[in-house]
Amino acid sequence: MLYVAYGSNMNRRQMARRCPKAKPLAAIWLEGWRLVMKRVADIEPDPGSVTPAALWEITQTCERALDAYEGFPHLYVKERLGVALPNGRRAKPMAYVMNGPRQRDYGPASDGYLASIADGYRDFGFEDLAPLRAAQAEAITLARRAKRATWLDDAALSPPWAPGVAFGCE
Repeated sequence: MLYVAYGSNMNRRQMARRCPKAKPLAAIWLEGWRLVMKRVADIEPDPGSVTPAALWEITQTCERALDAYEGFPHLYVKERLGVALPNGRRAKPMAYVMNGPRQRDYGPASDGYLASIADGYRDFGFEDLAPLRAAQAEAITLARRAKRATWLDDAALSPPWAPGVAFGCE
């Protein structure tokens, strides 16, 4: 079975531990998909974007191991993505795409997690880490914006006066 990875499963050392029989096939680009961080990597449809990815050949045993690692079917679901292969053909490998309540829970990833993805980029010949940096920067911005919105909501609901004093009662 063909499997396409865009996050830490691009890292060959990690995949060797998770799925010893997985075979790395090629570096590919996911056209029309954007890498985002929700404390872990995810992809979202975006017609103007491309995301570096790794194409793997996996066994059913590998798939079961990945299902457990990815939290399938609660955190991620499986989708078939149309991709262009290096030989010019098209294929529809399986990919994990976030599902459920965390689907819109943007947040930065840990440094260690980002380093494992960066190693995976390099494993497949992607020297430009710009998509990874952009996803992390966007997650930081969105997390800060959400935090500020919470602060504003708390401030709006908190009376700026001492209880009872505003109404002439003491």
